[in-house]
Amino acid sequence: MKLWFAVYRKSFLFTFLLLPITVITWGQSSNLLNVSTLKGTGNINIQSLVDRQIKYIQESYSSEIEASKELINGKEYESYYTRSQSKPLLFVNKKRTASIFTRSRRYNDLTLQYDTFLDEVIYTDTTRMLYDRYPQIALNKDIVVGFNLYFQDDSLLFRYFRPPDCTKHNLKEGFYEIAYQGKSNYIIKHTSSFYVREGRHEYKYEPENYISAGDVYYRVKSKRSLLKLFGEKSGEVKRYMHSSRIRIRQADKNQFVSIMKFYDSLSSSR
Repeated sequence: MKLWFAVYRKSFLFTFLLLPITVITWGQSSNLLNVSTLKGTGNINIQSLVDRQIKYIQESYSSEIEASKELINGKEYESYYTRSQSKPLLFVNKKRTASIFTRSRRYNDLTLQYDTFLDEVIYTDTTRMLYDRYPQIALNKDIVVGFNLYFQDDSLLFRYFRPPDCTKHNLKEGFYEIAYQGKSNYIIKHTSSFYVREGRHEYKYEPENYISAGDVYYRVKSKRSLLKLFGEKSGEVKRYMHSSRIRIRQADKNQFVSIMKFYDSLSSSR
């Protein structure tokens, strides 16, 4: 009896000591408990998963990548669109440099992508490989004030609108490009939606234009909705758009900016 108990006790202790090692190894090889693999089990605790992802990033990545630990405060980013021909990343094939602003400082010369479907800023450390790939982190929006993307032909300045500021301006919470600031303001919400084609998820880029002639922003969907914002000056703006051959449904950012500059010039001359 004593011999059986001793053997049982040693077996139990050995199993108990192996358990943490097994859990840690499984956690790293399963790509941070991908939620999609757990759907249907009925046992998903989203907050617990997020907490584990953040802890994993801090412990596994922070010692490996060059950015400050302040930035290493998010979750691992997974490329969920690998089978898609159209990607949800903003101007994915255009070369860029980038900077990001937190509440305490500015970081320059970063490799950033913006996911227009998830509204997330993705930091990539291309200076080294970690687990046979470049580390990618979806940054914590709570610490990001804004970010800039610098392309050869344009510079995009983004700001994160959060409550109560977004409520005051009649906007949904999220990142917006500050396209023009004057007496009036023009911002762009870069967004995309998904659809299914030949059994694959594809992503359609659908930027939304918002204009403010005061404190509140309104989405511009048509020529009529735009001119309505300009009140008594709508007639002059309409003539300017006609002479400049600007069609709102096909207008690009530069054309919207030219409209806003013209409107502001009317306010300045009177």
